[in-house]
Amino acid sequence: MRRLAGTNLAQSRAYNRRVVLEAIRLGGPLPRAEIARSTALSLQTVLNITDDLAREGLVQEAGVRRNGGRGAPASLLGLKPEGGFTLGLSIDHRFLVLCVVDQLGTPRAHLEESIAGLAPGQVLDCAADLAAATLRRLKVPRRRVWGAGLAMPLVFERGVPVTFGPTSVPQWAGLAVQALLAARLGMPVAVENDATAAAMGEQLYGAGRRFSDFFYVYVGAGIGSGLVLRGQPYRGAAGRAGEFGHAVVVPRGRRCLCGSRGCLERYASLAAATAAMEGTAEGLSPVEPARLAAAMRARKPALLGWLRIAGTHLGTALRTVETMLDPQAIVVGGIAPPELLRALLAEADRARRRPAADRIREPCPLLVTEAALESPALGAAALALFERTAPGEAVLTRRWREAGPSRPERPGTRDNARA
Repeated sequence: MRRLAGTNLAQSRAYNRRVVLEAIRLGGPLPRAEIARSTALSLQTVLNITDDLAREGLVQEAGVRRNGGRGAPASLLGLKPEGGFTLGLSIDHRFLVLCVVDQLGTPRAHLEESIAGLAPGQVLDCAADLAAATLRRLKVPRRRVWGAGLAMPLVFERGVPVTFGPTSVPQWAGLAVQALLAARLGMPVAVENDATAAAMGEQLYGAGRRFSDFFYVYVGAGIGSGLVLRGQPYRGAAGRAGEFGHAVVVPRGRRCLCGSRGCLERYASLAAATAAMEGTAEGLSPVEPARLAAAMRARKPALLGWLRIAGTHLGTALRTVETMLDPQAIVVGGIAPPELLRALLAEADRARRRPAADRIREPCPLLVTEAALESPALGAAALALFERTAPGEAVLTRRWREAGPSRPERPGTRDNARA
């Protein structure tokens, strides 16, 4: 389990609350004494915080642990699933997907609506209506909804879409999507590209539970990535970090709509796989993961040829990532069918290990996603949950930066909605 370190400074109560919640989420159910040991907080601080969390309905007694020796068995604390909920939304060319997850990350609802032909404003209205109806059906109190996350196949800069390409949604250019959706939903909204949202899902539910520093690669119609450093997403100076698909792997190679040539996305994406399988120009046919999975099972020669080329270029790009960032692990996920993803990683792993003579050390682990996120919307819900509960340095200053010297932030309260 990743080690969490709290602080006993008086002004850090909001941070310490998050540290305790994170410890319980990662290792729970846990006795209070073990929470204190794992977080470096005093036992009295842990007792005070967990008493508050229990009164607020965020944690609950979850049995006892018998130590086999003398003394009373230790009472265990676990997260209360219905203590908090987040909404996750994803929007692409054709569909709006909405999910609702509880505090444990368990999906309570997952719905899909066609948005073909709708203008952005109409899509946001549809999202708000669908969210309200779903929360009513689930009988989720609004005070228990911590916020929403939105994932889209594009890059956001301060809540506004700024970069586009053949796998993106250019009709959203320049719209203040974050503010517009937050106003319609009546709650805070976190927005990210689908790759970063998936990385946050991995952080909460997958391999990221074991690693504080990892690089996530999202294989979809395009190629994206998310970088997690010290347990926090790294977004870059303007929020544009993660454009891994536009790393040049073939100088003077295939032309890309980003203006460059030889970008990784032109070789290793599912759009490129579809084009190779059909023998057509990229983008003429929609990406259909189920069809790619069937072709993989049938060992179609065109798809196998794409795998060799894509794996070689992906492996080359991943070697650069390892050299520059030295992550604990590289995790690859996305909407690619599992059998295709595993075959792609096997090819990439062979490529990144050659030549062995120039290796300073063994490559870091290259892993298939463990989060089992069925859609970017679940990653978006994880993003909202992360924003509301995960400890980070920003929490220590948020109280002063946003709310002034008032009472500390508490997940699930109105104070937290300002975060």
